[in-house]
Amino acid sequence: MTVDISSLTLEQALSVAIRSEMDSVAIYKKLKDMVKNFVMKDKLDFLIGEETKHQQIVSKLFEKRFPGKEVHPTERGLVPKLSFALDEENTVTDLLEMAMESEKVSGDFYDRLAEEVDEKGVKEILQYLSIMEYGHYSLLKGEYDLCMRDEEYYERGDFQYDMVHIGP
Repeated sequence: MTVDISSLTLEQALSVAIRSEMDSVAIYKKLKDMVKNFVMKDKLDFLIGEETKHQQIVSKLFEKRFPGKEVHPTERGLVPKLSFALDEENTVTDLLEMAMESEKVSGDFYDRLAEEVDEKGVKEILQYLSIMEYGHYSLLKGEYDLCMRDEEYYERGDFQYDMVHIGP
């Protein structure tokens, strides 16, 4: 989904962004409950923390930019199917695909929004968020690729390592 930034006020755009960050947290929590792999769980914990911080950053930006106005996240975020996925049965790989799409769309959204904003400080925060979202996409892509190569990857609660000594 592509949101037309030019049709949104900064207040509306920040409200959409807040909802998107909330949706991401919810999806990562759902994924974490579905997987057994402790490495993947750690990465999901990291992403939950990151998206929670992003929600706080955008909320504080909203409050600073619009003092006295109450933050009201929109009903749907940038990737509406993410909201619906919470109530549906999905596979781990389905949710990873949706989460990757959400991170990419969010990165693009923050990037385009930063281009529309002339206000120093706000622009830099939006650029920072854009870069972070692209990083999250890469992290998820790695997990997705592992799941696609090994169907049992996310179900492994434990790993067996064959220790190989390399070198003298």
